[in-house]
Amino acid sequence: MQDREKKEEHREKNIGQEGRNGQEGRNGQEGRNGLERRTGLETDRQEDREEKLWREAFYQELDAVKRQQMLKEREEVRNIGENADRTTAEIRFMEKLWIARYGKRRPKKDAFVGSLMELKYIAEGGSVDLGGQKRKLAIEIITKLCLFDAEKRNVWEQELLLQELKNAFLKLIDVSRKGRGFTSIVFGMGQLSEESVAKKIADQISMIAFAAPHMLHMDKEFELLQKAALAAFRQEYPQREHFLKK
Repeated sequence: MQDREKKEEHREKNIGQEGRNGQEGRNGQEGRNGLERRTGLETDRQEDREEKLWREAFYQELDAVKRQQMLKEREEVRNIGENADRTTAEIRFMEKLWIARYGKRRPKKDAFVGSLMELKYIAEGGSVDLGGQKRKLAIEIITKLCLFDAEKRNVWEQELLLQELKNAFLKLIDVSRKGRGFTSIVFGMGQLSEESVAKKIADQISMIAFAAPHMLHMDKEFELLQKAALAAFRQEYPQREHFLKK
């Protein structure tokens, strides 16, 4: 009898110890898994923050050579990182837009800003379109600005194109503000006030993004360009959007 009681007691102790060991093991494993999940999440968040900051800097930079270098450096970082494939397609598309805008090697001219000026000339020429020449030029501009079938692109391509077009408008605004001929009163007699410069830039952007497409009945084709124009003007003149003629 005593032997059976001792055996039973020993068996209960073993079961209890196994239960505690199992629970501790599960708790330890769950703790490690939780830590790994939290660590992975924090890493993803850090990479997202870095990506966001880099993109903000890239799309605020107006110098073509510096932008090219930024793209190259970002591609190198992605190629050696753990998430190398994460934004590879996006970087490739950004490079494609850079080439469309500046050329394949060293930037020679800004084709996007040049296209904006062509739209300005279309608007300044009035509504008469002999032989449909203005519409033909507009179609060429759509191609140069990578706007052809823009609505059929996926969401992130549309967003990257929007940001690139916004950068082109920021470049146009910057060049205009720095041009003595643009900011001076007639015959160079003094400088325009900041308010007057803002109105003049608003008139220029209004012709490019709104008057020309309205005139040609091509607002749908230039919809993304219009959004980019608004975003750029709002950034530079947040309290003066009423100057725009939409």
